[in-house]
Amino acid sequence: MTTESREDKMKKHTGLVVSVTSLGLSVGIYVALFLGASLYQYLVETSEIDLRIVAGAICLAHFVLSATIINERQRGAMFTLGLPICDLESGPYFAFFPLFYIRTATRNIVQIEIGVLTPEEREKAKTLESSASVFLFEEPLHINWADLKSAHYDSSEQKKAEIERFKNNPLAEALVTATHLTVRFEIFSYIAVVRKAGSLPEAIELIQKAATSALITYAGKSFVARAIANMEDVDEWLKKRVEDFVADPGSDRYKEDPTRSWGVNIRKTQITRMGTAKRLSEAQADKGKVIYAAHAERFRLEEVAAGEAEATRIKALSERIKLAQEGAGRADAERLLLFARQEGFAKLAELAGTTVGQFVLQLEVLEKGLSAGKAIVLPMELSRIVNVLSEKFTPSSLTPLK
Repeated sequence: MTTESREDKMKKHTGLVVSVTSLGLSVGIYVALFLGASLYQYLVETSEIDLRIVAGAICLAHFVLSATIINERQRGAMFTLGLPICDLESGPYFAFFPLFYIRTATRNIVQIEIGVLTPEEREKAKTLESSASVFLFEEPLHINWADLKSAHYDSSEQKKAEIERFKNNPLAEALVTATHLTVRFEIFSYIAVVRKAGSLPEAIELIQKAATSALITYAGKSFVARAIANMEDVDEWLKKRVEDFVADPGSDRYKEDPTRSWGVNIRKTQITRMGTAKRLSEAQADKGKVIYAAHAERFRLEEVAAGEAEATRIKALSERIKLAQEGAGRADAERLLLFARQEGFAKLAELAGTTVGQFVLQLEVLEKGLSAGKAIVLPMELSRIVNVLSEKFTPSSLTPLK
């Protein structure tokens, strides 16, 4: 039989001895109290209250306060006047109140979730049968990682090999990740937990801080790409750091001095989710914004240039049309005046469908416009005369106007 098992057996026997002793003492007190109340009731016949009933109620209340059943999912510890006596396994116990009392804790694996959970993970944690043993610390856990150049290397060969391996990896840069960390442990001595931390919730908070601190320390000497590539080694390194903190039975600290133990056995410390590389995603988002802005500006400039080019083309076309119309108007006016001298006003007025007087006035206006060098646009009826006479006469047969 090993020393450890002998100690456990002694602790268990201590709890049984205290329980049996307390129960025997309580039964003696109950009997004495009941007999005393009966005797007093017999001697004092005028008593309005049956003291035997009062004594029975007091005994029953004390028995309820003293008796404790530790179920199959719990382990406990017995204390007297604030001092721990022994650890207790599952089963019925009797601690004489108020000299003795029993405190219980979970026997299940205690699971600490550090960092923001996804909705699915949170819902799963709530629905677990052992959800009372799951403790959530949902504050964002942002971890600052070193980069490829500033990371710690055990040797120059390792540095050279890893620089060659991760030199083009964006996760080898200095990043900030929203990491999620899980720690699992079980209690083997609730007395030790109370001695070292005061209570289980306080112990859980201290273990959470120790695990977070260990991860921050590691991240300051490494980078994300290396951590992902060697995740099992990272988890084992973190587990050893937490084991040393609580003096786990498998740690060197426990071997040096078992009294340092917190009474817990660290089962697992694991990075369950590395999270988004915050600076990398922000840099990519900023790069995307710059690219989008550059494209938008290029599109805007192209649209402005195209608009200006189109406006210039339309303006030039309108100028050509205007000049062509003005040139055609002057040519038609000169030809009309020549036709008038050649054919006579009466015949041209007849072709135009107007009176000779009105026709003459229109010709005078055209003649003044030609003399002044103004733009000429013929009325529709005069344009018809030019078209008819153009077919009849050729330019060489006309005599120039003087």
